Amino acid sequence: MSIEEFSHIEHQMVLGAEERYGDFFTNARDVSLLLSNIMTWPTKDCDIFIRFLSQMKKGHTLCLMSLVRQHRIQAKMVLRYFLESTVHAAYSLVHVDTTNYFDTTDGKKHDPQKASKAAYAWLGQHFKAQSDEIKRMKDLINEQTAHANVYNSFHNFEFVGGENAAIYTSYFDFDDDHWLKVDLWECGQAGLVAADLILAIRKQYGGFIPSRAADKLPELIETSNRLLDLLGEQAKPQP
Repeated sequence: MSIEEFSHIEHQMVLGAEERYGDFFTNARDVSLLLSNIMTWPTKDCDIFIRFLSQMKKGHTLCLMSLVRQHRIQAKMVLRYFLESTVHAAYSLVHVDTTNYFDTTDGKKHDPQKASKAAYAWLGQHFKAQSDEIKRMKDLINEQTAHANVYNSFHNFEFVGGENAAIYTSYFDFDDDHWLKVDLWECGQAGLVAADLILAIRKQYGGFIPSRAADKLPELIETSNRLLDLLGEQAKPQP
């Protein structure tokens, strides 16, 4: 197939995602829309926060798009980037001094690992619940999909033996609606944790005027909890 044909198939996958995955898709999509419209306007000089917020918004949408286009590894790697951007956005909404990241006076770029260490330490101290959940999700991604791993080949590689032996190496992941729903739930959950964190920090420290889209957060959390219960029911062995 050509890349144009791949692109056409992916477009059809996106168009059919709501019908195929139902609330698991729509909830993750609505969470992504909330993140994309969470801020109306800043109320203080928070350039670094807005930069990381833009990375959050893009990363979450790309994760969602990658999942429904059946590219799980890509989705998980982008989700990790989203979580990392969330930590930095949270930190820089309070710590508006840009010198933790770069110095506009002397043009020096600071050590990104040092900046990350400061951001994670602050978040763990002041917003532990959200920090722990972000760490849990990141650890799971690092363990399973962030690095080259032979087990990931099961998503798009298959060997069929016998008289008509064949090797399949698919561009798209093989169909597995149950696990894709699990991944869609996790994508939505990551976005909810991020939105809850950013809004909690804004409430305590200020920084921007939230949009009316933020009012949907409780409803989306309720839907996410319902979907998690549904996944639990589906995972139970049938009598």
